[in-house]
Amino acid sequence: RSSRLKPQACNMLPARRAAAVATRAFVREAPTGGAGGVVAIQTRGMAESLFDMRTRIAATENVAKLTGVMKLVAASKLRGCEMRLQAGRPFGGSLLNSVTEKTKEEVEGEESTRKASHQLHVVISSDRGLCGSVNSNMTRALAPTVKALEAEGDTIDIFVCGDKGKQQLSRMVPTNIVHAITDAFDKDPAFGLAAKIAEFIVARDFDVITFWYNEFENAARFNVTTKRVPKLAGLPVGQRPSLFKDYDVEPEDNEEALANMMEYGVAGSLYYMMLEAQCSEMASRMTAMDSATNNANEMVDALTLHYNRARQAKITTELTEIIGGAEVLQAGEADD
Repeated sequence: RSSRLKPQACNMLPARRAAAVATRAFVREAPTGGAGGVVAIQTRGMAESLFDMRTRIAATENVAKLTGVMKLVAASKLRGCEMRLQAGRPFGGSLLNSVTEKTKEEVEGEESTRKASHQLHVVISSDRGLCGSVNSNMTRALAPTVKALEAEGDTIDIFVCGDKGKQQLSRMVPTNIVHAITDAFDKDPAFGLAAKIAEFIVARDFDVITFWYNEFENAARFNVTTKRVPKLAGLPVGQRPSLFKDYDVEPEDNEEALANMMEYGVAGSLYYMMLEAQCSEMASRMTAMDSATNNANEMVDALTLHYNRARQAKITTELTEIIGGAEVLQAGEADD
């Protein structure tokens, strides 16, 4: 029978009962000492808040799934990188050591007699981010080194391989960057690319090249490494590079032979360092994505707990309002 009642039928209710029905869920008395009257309750606000929390939980769960997939992809690529590095390390490491200058400790011991030099620093970074501190460790170590060498009178030029290294060094030592190559280091290293870079490097004017790269140790550890390669070609006639004092060069003191050795040594060493850098990048990305996945899952748990508490509080509030409204109705009927 109530379904056939017209909207005006509510006017038949007693005034107090109609007022209670109309206002029990939407108004409350003003606090003591307030302006008096009634204040609207934000009943829809709680629903919107719960909706926002559900949306945030779903979004965070999606982030956890995405970072989990990125971790698996990085782990899969790391296995391939390690295989290529293990195959290339015997020859690449030997070639790099054959064209590398004295160790850092030996160079520091000769600083009292050193002369100002023109140095070219080659930084091997990555094009992609989300790989932890693999790039920032190098740039943070390079920037103070450049300033210290400039204070001693050296001329420092920086050649950057990789977009991330370029972005960071552009903020730290922008005036020292002479060239940068980007959008070429997000793929597997190729000797052809290393040869082109080496051809460009050896054509520049310098006294010594310092390579900066990450040396892969294991999936959880990599080390920022520097290697100094002196100039092998372009020396005065009859002067042999100190690196080759125990070797015979045929034809003797041939400029073309030394130039070819310089370019090939830089190209082969650069290719080997690119393999090391790629392994370090993939290992760091796998670790970073694992940490991101764990953090996202912890955030989902915390948000879910907060959501359940808010939902329970909302249900408790609604039950309290229903009970209070029922008591008001009973009191109104008793007065009638």
